Amino acid sequence: MRQRISNACAEVEQTVIAHRRHLHAHPEISFQEVQTRKYIQEQLDALEIPYVNVEGFCGVVATIRGDKPGKTIAFRADIDALSLQEENDLPYRSLNDGVMHACGHDGHAAVLLGLAEIFTRHRDLAAGEIRLIFQHGEELPPGGAAEIVRQGFLKGVDAVFGLHIWTHLDLGLLGYNTGGMMACTDRFSVEVKGSGGHAGAPHRNNDALVAGAALVMQLQTIISRRVRPLSPAVVSVCRFHSGSAFNIIAERTAIEGTVRTTDEGARAVIREQIHRISNGVGETYGVSCAVHYEEGYPVLVNDKQVTLQAVECIGALTDLAPTAVPPNMGGEDFAYFTQEAPGTYFFVGSRNKAAGLDKPHHNPRFNFDEAALSHAISAFLAAYLSQQDC
Repeated sequence: MRQRISNACAEVEQTVIAHRRHLHAHPEISFQEVQTRKYIQEQLDALEIPYVNVEGFCGVVATIRGDKPGKTIAFRADIDALSLQEENDLPYRSLNDGVMHACGHDGHAAVLLGLAEIFTRHRDLAAGEIRLIFQHGEELPPGGAAEIVRQGFLKGVDAVFGLHIWTHLDLGLLGYNTGGMMACTDRFSVEVKGSGGHAGAPHRNNDALVAGAALVMQLQTIISRRVRPLSPAVVSVCRFHSGSAFNIIAERTAIEGTVRTTDEGARAVIREQIHRISNGVGETYGVSCAVHYEEGYPVLVNDKQVTLQAVECIGALTDLAPTAVPPNMGGEDFAYFTQEAPGTYFFVGSRNKAAGLDKPHHNPRFNFDEAALSHAISAFLAAYLSQQDC
């Protein structure tokens, strides 16, 4: 089977690279992936694979039914790009000004098209039902995954798999984790209202800027004093706006930041502490602190059994080297899928430093070694077989 997977990936490799380059040259931002969807539909039509559109959005869900009974296994690829001007000098660089596939979603969509072609060519590999989810809007909250779940596309799924082509890992590695893989992406803001006046008479005013500065510093104690040391968690204040002139006490301060953790218990503690500390600062400085807390994507939790079964097969049937990785503080709305069905999410190494393919994601010079495309397909195939008794 190992050689068969290798041969199957080799059969579609050039086609998959062509898919990726076409999509890279024609990127579309979240919730506007109209031409991307059309391209995916055309490829599915050519393979005679039935599909339905995600109602009201640009996602597409294709279905392949095997000739023999088996489980229902789903695979997901996100398809949206970022609002970013590409700086790469490539023959397939973005043709859309200010839009770029700077995160590898072009590769993810191409991988899923390659997987579809392999199952079409090798019908005996398919058992039960295979769902291929081309998901819109991952980069922009509220994301597309929740809507796909709401429309019922995860109903009856026995296991769901996703992956990310990852320039933080060397080519040939496969990163996995058997618990919290990626963090929640919560957002908070605090509006501090005081009373402004002349800088020469601070005693007559309630300085919103000083109160805001105190709040920023006190928020840093949440992680160090309120969260269990072994729970990965971050509170980052990233915006601070206050004041209008050098000699006027600020009447208002606006603070905005994010909470990231892979521990749902810590998430609840952090939220409560932001409110508590803000109220305390308000009382101390004679100002009001209005907190707005918005929950983003949930924690992406990999199912331990599904993950270990897949990793065992990937190690046995592919050239990838499975490597345990720590949780990542980035967010992923694939988390909504793993709330509905047991599943796992991998990082497929694509870093090739010698070729200069090591820029971080969301960078205007981001690119990856396209050999990772075949690696990703082989990982999906082995993961699929792990659910069919590898």
